[in-house]
Amino acid sequence: MHRIVLSISICLLMMNGYAQHGVKFMEGNFQEALEIAKQQNKMLFVDVYTSWCGPCRWMSEEVLQTPEAAKYFDKYFVCFKIDAEKGDGMAFAEEYGVRAYPTFLMILPDGTLRHKIVGADTLHIFISRVARGLKEKTSWGYFMKKYSEGTLQKKEIPMAVGVFREAGVKEEVKNLSDSLFGLLSSKEKFASRYWVVYEELKYSDLFAPRFKFFVENRGEIAGKKYEEVSFKIICTMLSDHLINNTTGRITSKENPWNCGDANEMPYMRSLIKMSDLRDKEFFLVWCDLAEACYFGQADQVKEYIRKMTILPEAIEFGRSFVWAFQQYFPDEKEELIKLRELWNLDEDNCRK
Repeated sequence: MHRIVLSISICLLMMNGYAQHGVKFMEGNFQEALEIAKQQNKMLFVDVYTSWCGPCRWMSEEVLQTPEAAKYFDKYFVCFKIDAEKGDGMAFAEEYGVRAYPTFLMILPDGTLRHKIVGADTLHIFISRVARGLKEKTSWGYFMKKYSEGTLQKKEIPMAVGVFREAGVKEEVKNLSDSLFGLLSSKEKFASRYWVVYEELKYSDLFAPRFKFFVENRGEIAGKKYEEVSFKIICTMLSDHLINNTTGRITSKENPWNCGDANEMPYMRSLIKMSDLRDKEFFLVWCDLAEACYFGQADQVKEYIRKMTILPEAIEFGRSFVWAFQQYFPDEKEELIKLRELWNLDEDNCRK
């Protein structure tokens, strides 16, 4: 009797799936979908979403609703969707370590997680990421097992870093990139095949040796191919820390945004001065401002924010500067209004 009920359920699942356009997502529960995958000798592709997630809807309603997507996914997978915040979805998300949305899982018929992708993208890029999961030795499961065992080979690490980045496991990306940098010879540190150790610096620490090396040797490492992106990597790293130090340290005793206890500015200044950044002056003034915030020096905070008003690069980060100004000078309404107007901000934009 159980087999008959299960067979009927499977038929209904398949009928509902094939009634859709684009990729055919089975309805029902996870175990039933897994049973279909087992019968068809395919992996189960699971779209883990939430009702409030815009990128989830874009992937489901646009990217995966094309004939090209349908042809690819129907060939290799049984496809299933589950809401991570409703019913069985909560336990499912916990079991498979889902923390961000959308997350896409490729699961073997025995329930083993083969591959994991976090985030939305165009179909062409998304399929290239999914394709890595079709082969065991380029999959998230393969690299994670070897990473946990400490058996990853040097030649495997660049691919593993990319797969981990796509899976949204930032700590592993940082650790692997740091490890790979330590294994490289002086010559290899300039080789384009190891660009990944610099590409992932956003997950690194300001004091990491590979960041300092990259700042010192940016031009030779990046060449013309990575010219613009290399500047962006350095600027992003610096600005992330400076934003935390500017908005997170209203005085030296207050640290609500957990930006660390040490004054990072002397070291950051040394990095900026040795760099070939086009906007050195802007970043050096920002260091002065952040240090004034660190020591609670109100007059200097005002002085350096005023200096920012004549630097064109400041408009991108005006929200942080207005935030700092209004913490020290909440009653100086006229100047606050002028700063907001200069950097195209309304009052709501300046609230942390």
